[in-house]
Amino acid sequence: MTNSRQWAALARQWLALSSRQAARAMREREQEASRRRREWRPDASWRGKRADEEAAGDLEQVRWATEPETTPGPTAEELEAAREALARELALARARERARREREGR
Repeated sequence: MTNSRQWAALARQWLALSSRQAARAMREREQEASRRRREWRPDASWRGKRADEEAAGDLEQVRWATEPETTPGPTAEELEAAREALARELALARARERARREREGR
């Protein structure tokens, strides 16, 4: 990381990861800057296209780094297997309790 731009990108990424408010502010600032760059200029409509693409990529990277991962819940098969396992454990516990009472009753 000898490039100052790389250091700046790393610092922005660290700041975004360490503070939710900073991440939101950075995202809003990037969106505003991107919007301003996208505004069509009558004399130079081509200006800023590469910068827009880079900003969109940076924004996507910030979004990926700051949003929590979504974890899927258990599937229907997993729920059914858990219910069956619970039913087996409950039946086994009842059988043990019944056997213990019978031994004590003798």
